[in-house]
Amino acid sequence: MKAHHWVLAAVVIVAALLLLFATRGVGAADAVRGQALYEMRCGGCHGESVHGRTRRVATDFASIHAFVERWRSTLSLDWSAQEVDDVTLYLNATYYHFPCPATVCTVVSEASRNLR
Repeated sequence: MKAHHWVLAAVVIVAALLLLFATRGVGAADAVRGQALYEMRCGGCHGESVHGRTRRVATDFASIHAFVERWRSTLSLDWSAQEVDDVTLYLNATYYHFPCPATVCTVVSEASRNLR
């Protein structure tokens, strides 16, 4: 095999691995990434004073999502829909504890389902 074939093969393998890892977990929100995004863009102004109120404005998961989306738009944050879901999941898991819709949260992994 010629040298350029080896290079081409290596590029294809690397691209396939990158694609595999980039799409891993697509569709399921990631609270760790949500925390990082929140702390980087929102944490300086928000925290317990907003999320720890006795009388909360958010009444369910959808209302948290609506607030995150509103502030994403207001602040012109370049967040994808997945990142909005990530931040929403983080806020819900940390402060609110509302039921999370299956379209956002993955409760049982595919491997666990296969064990039943």
